[in-house]
Amino acid sequence: MVLKKEFDQMKSMRKVKIAQIESYLPETVISNDELVKRINNSNVQIKPEMVEKMFGIKERRFAKDNEQVSDMASKACMPIVENIGKDKIDLLIFASVCQDLIEPATSNIIQHKLGLTCPCIDIKNACNSFINALQAATAFINSNMYENILIVSSEKLSNGINFEIENKEHLIRALASLSLGDGAVAAIVSASDDNSGIEYQKFITIGEHWKLCTILGGGSMHPHDGSKNYFEGKTSLMRSVFVNEVAPFILKCFDESPWNINEVDHFITHQVSTSTFSTLADLFNFELDKNISVFENFGNTAATSIPLAYHRGVKDGIFKKGDKIAIVGLAAGVSGSLQLITY
Repeated sequence: MVLKKEFDQMKSMRKVKIAQIESYLPETVISNDELVKRINNSNVQIKPEMVEKMFGIKERRFAKDNEQVSDMASKACMPIVENIGKDKIDLLIFASVCQDLIEPATSNIIQHKLGLTCPCIDIKNACNSFINALQAATAFINSNMYENILIVSSEKLSNGINFEIENKEHLIRALASLSLGDGAVAAIVSASDDNSGIEYQKFITIGEHWKLCTILGGGSMHPHDGSKNYFEGKTSLMRSVFVNEVAPFILKCFDESPWNINEVDHFITHQVSTSTFSTLADLFNFELDKNISVFENFGNTAATSIPLAYHRGVKDGIFKKGDKIAIVGLAAGVSGSLQLITY
């Protein structure tokens, strides 16, 4: 079985850990009331309380108009760079939905702004971008190619919200975008010198569902159509894919992993609504208070949502030495993942 073979390979690898994690959040806080006031169509009626009821979000952060994705990324990285030193960083990975430009890779711009000289790459896989970068970093470190890898995710999703709603049908397609927010998280990943670190990683992709959540503009399909530059999604169908196809995969992963699901102290998942946590708790049969949520105050920050929740666990002292953390990824495409980390 492929899962068993891959797990046997992982057992022979060194543990890799998140040695430091930092975040940057824009100053501007946007309430649901402020958000719905921006919808430019008097024929489309949506109330602030409806947004909170549908998603569980109370507010989110928006970057300034002239604040670039690379600006937020650099601000999140700076405390790490100052702590470890520029010459100790061997590789920079930028891992996000958003980017400054189509060409070149945004990691080049971040490298320049931070004054680094290490090689750099972009990894892009929708909302799983950061944790795919974590998987890649694990492999790089175990190959002895690099020792200290800086991963940063920075999302300016406010640019993907279409406030020019044409009609109710358009509103339904654009509804999920009303939960989007901006922010950045950076982490330094290194080989572990104790029992902490990543115990297990596994990913799945089901590409037949790629049309369920999209920003269609900017690529070869619609290179010059500005109306395609906004997020649209079929959230109910995405939920069905997660429940029917991704969840069984994750349960199978737990079966082959070194942990029983009941041993997990904390669950972190990509956060598209507060109901995501209830769904997980029901599917995997664990207590709801094991979830670490940042959604109510920051919304759906795409690839940044999982590391932002992890950062909260570190910053607020939620994680204790030896705690077992399960990270469940879900992304447009569709892809799913499970990563198990001993803190």
